[in-house]
Formats: sequence, structure tokens, C-alpha cells
Amino acid sequence: MALEIRKNTKGDIIGHWYGAYTDANGKRRIVPLSEQIPPNSYPGAVKQTGSPLFEASRARAEKELEEIRTEAAQRGRVDHLTERLIQSKTGRKVDYVKLADLPAKWRKVGRSRKPSKEWMQNCDGIFSKFAESVPCQFLYEVTSDQAAVYLETLKQRVTLKTANGTLQLLKAAFTRFLPTGAVNPFNDLIGGSDPDTVHRRPFTAPELTRLFEAASSDSFMHPLIVCAACSGLRRGDVCRLTWDSVNLTEGVLSIKRTSKTGAGVEIPIFKPLREVLEAALSEKDEGQRYVFPEAVKMLKANPDGLTWRFKKIAAAVVCPEGDPDSPQAATLADVLPEVLKAVAGTLDGKRRDRVTDCLERYADGQSIRDIEKETGRYRSQVSSDLHQAEEISGFLFMPLPAGGESSKALINRATRGTKKGRARRSSTVDWHSLRTTWVTLALSAGVPMEICRRVTGHKTVETVLTHYFRPGRDHLKAVLGEKLPDVLTGNNNTLPAAGPDVSALAAQLANLTSFEREKIKEILNNQP
Repeated sequence: MALEIRKNTKGDIIGHWYGAYTDANGKRRIVPLSEQIPPNSYPGAVKQTGSPLFEASRARAEKELEEIRTEAAQRGRVDHLTERLIQSKTGRKVDYVKLADLPAKWRKVGRSRKPSKEWMQNCDGIFSKFAESVPCQFLYEVTSDQAAVYLETLKQRVTLKTANGTLQLLKAAFTRFLPTGAVNPFNDLIGGSDPDTVHRRPFTAPELTRLFEAASSDSFMHPLIVCAACSGLRRGDVCRLTWDSVNLTEGVLSIKRTSKTGAGVEIPIFKPLREVLEAALSEKDEGQRYVFPEAVKMLKANPDGLTWRFKKIAAAVVCPEGDPDSPQAATLADVLPEVLKAVAGTLDGKRRDRVTDCLERYADGQSIRDIEKETGRYRSQVSSDLHQAEEISGFLFMPLPAGGESSKALINRATRGTKKGRARRSSTVDWHSLRTTWVTLALSAGVPMEICRRVTGHKTVETVLTHYFRPGRDHLKAVLGEKLPDVLTGNNNTLPAAGPDVSALAAQLANLTSFEREKIKEILNNQP
């Protein structure tokens, strides 16, 4: 054990003591001490006797170093005894995993299902970025404070959903690879909910009817859309639907494991879905496993193409020609105050300032090329900022292509939404909207929550209500107008006619198959 005094690069004495000792593993350690060296008291060498102030400081430094050495020795003995105890109980040597080794360790974990290449690459990136962000070599060295600071920093750079996913991954990895008895620094951290989450927009019943009609001319997309809407299944589960999950005799889809959660679901087959499945059955090849084999191929080769084709059909339903909500053609100089107000209420920070500057210059008569020359921004960036201002404000002030608004612009306007503070726009209408639609229509019609969960495979009521039950204003008005008594709605001031309401029964009878009709006729004929 020894005390040291060190100098900086300029040759000046660093104002506190250093201590050197040998730890339990035989390694020499040098640590900075809190004890300060009195100014102008250094005698020229540590071994030389200095002033009373210097010697008193030396004594305190030696005492501090002795405490550090004793604590390190005790910790070393405890760690050693703990390792021996764990090894005797489990038969395995304690493995101290390095942060840098997390990606490789995580890839070797045994799993019931093989993860996708993209998911594993995402995990590699998360582990590598975390290892670069904390000054630690081993997992057990990471403190809860470091974990909390990393999570808060992450929330400022990514969406809350991404931050929550990162937290869950790191927590799971630390739980698996930390030595037995070590505390997981992520245990006390919890994710949160984003009040500005952009949810999928469900279709109303009339819109769904129009969607089926719009898709009827597309022999590839129509059966997929009908199947998704009538079953509430996710896009991947619809495309990968197998014939062994289809029971047309009993009228039910029985899927043992859905793609995302692995939950089993049972879904009744009603008339629109039955027609699609029977049509697919008539074209089935011998030994064919999938109901929609071409969809399986496209899902694997170009999943974004599936989404694009759906959005192209949906855009014509959500924003039909003559829609009063369509953007208004205008001269920017005439509507500049309204456009600037819309931008200020949606964007923030540098993005808002840049878009505002582009708008003011463009309204003043500068062309995109002029703005590029004066500001140094790329022409594509200037054009993108101006088009974003159009989307936010609802005014069309940029020159349109010869054929009018492009398909891409129409689809983006109809199927994507923007919220304040978000750098990227979020999808509001896509395949998952059909799942949201099924839940919203079912719950609004009075279907019990447990039945909905049985069909969708969701584990908690909270998930269904938070993310899938999204009735719009018109939908709420229609449902409440039908369900609430007339005294509240004023729909009908007269008393209802006496007698039972058989409209629901009539609707059920209309959907019966010929086999079911014959069975009912047989039952009625046998009545006394």
C-alpha cells in the first residue's frame, strides 16, 4: 500500500492524493482519494517529511486508502465465496458477461420460434449503442442511475414505443446474463404511454361496404381485404392462413398460433368470408397448404407492396372525389398567415423555423432554385418542406402535375397523420385499420369484451380499449342514436309499436346457408 502524488501535463501538482494497492485477484489498483494536498506544502518527494499541514494530510490520506483496501479485500472474498456457493449449487461456473458480448450471447439464446434476421439485427444495434453509452465493461457494473439516464436520453431521440421496446429488451437480456444474485438495473424502470400516439382510423360500416366494392376489381386484394375485415386478423396472419385452420363445415377459423403473440384464436365464418374461402377452395391445387399462396409470396418478397396496394384502394374510399375535406387550391401569398399558423401549431424546433423560412421566401416570389442558392439547402429539401406545409395547412399552393394531384399525394393525404413535435408522419389507414375496425364495430354493437378478445387474441382489456376501440364522431353519433332512448336523442317522440322486435332475427335468417335453411324447415315441420 502506498500514497502517490501526480502531476498534470504542464508539470503542476494535481491537488489531491492517489493511492495504490493490490486487490484480492492480485492486480495493482490506483485510485484517486478525496483528501486534498495543502497548497505549497509539497516537500519535493512523497518520502520526504513536509510541514505539519502536509503530514496531517498524509495521515488522513493513508487512513482513507486503508479503508478502500479493506473494503476491496472484503468484497473480493465475498465475491469469491458467492461464486463458489453458486457453482456448488448449480454446477456451473459464474459467467461475467461483457456488454460488448451481449449481441453474440443474445443470438445463442434458445427460442421456440426462430426470430427474423431483421429482428436480430435490431437487437444487435440496441445492445451496441447501450454499450457505447455507459462507462462499464461488464453487465454487473451498470448501475440503476446509468440505466435511468440512458432511458431518459433515449426518449428524447426516438418515439416512446421504440424506447419502451428498448427497455424491455435490455431488461430481458440483463435478467438472463447477470450473475445470480446481481440486481438488474432496469428492474425499477417502467415505460410510459404517449398521449400523442397516432392511432389507426377504423372504417365505418358504410365505408367498409365501399371498400369491398372498390377492391372487387382487384382479384388479388379483394379476398385478402374481406378476410382481414371479417376476421380481425393481422396482415401476416391473413396472408399465411392455411387450409388446416379453415373448417367450412362448422363455420370457424381455428388458428393455433398467431404471428405476433402466439395466441390461439377462433373466428366464426360469416357469409362474406365464406364466399371468399369457397372461391379460393374452388381454385385450390392438390397439396396446397396456404389459402392465398400468391399473398404468401408477396409478403415475403415485398410486404410494403401489399401495404401500398391496400392504401391505394382505401384512399379512394376515405377521400373520394369531391370530398369537402380535400385541399383548397390557393396562392400562397393570399393564405400565408393561415399556413404559418398551421405549421407553428404542428411542427417545432429547427424544422418549424426552416419550413417557415421557405414559406416566406416562396410567398415573396422566390422560386425553389432561388431559395436553394440563397440558403444552401438542397432543392429536394425545399420542395419537401413546401409540400409538407401544404399537407399540414390543407392549402394547395405548389404547381400540380399535368394530371392533377398525384396518386402518391392522394394516398399520403388520406392515410397518414401528423402530430405536433413529430419528425415523421404516422400511418392512420393501413392493413391494421381493418383489425381496429373489427374491434370497434363489434364493441359498439354490444359484443362482450371477452368474445372480442377470444377472436383477436389480445391478453388484456386495456390493450383492446387503448389501441383498437377507436370510434369516430360519426360512428359514435350513429351508435348512440340507435342505442340511447328516444327521450335523450329526440329521434322519435311516439311510443314504439307493441310486439317483439324481430329485425335481428330477420337479419340472422337472411345469412343462413341452404343447409341451415333445410335444417330449420325440418325442425318446424316436426313441431306438433
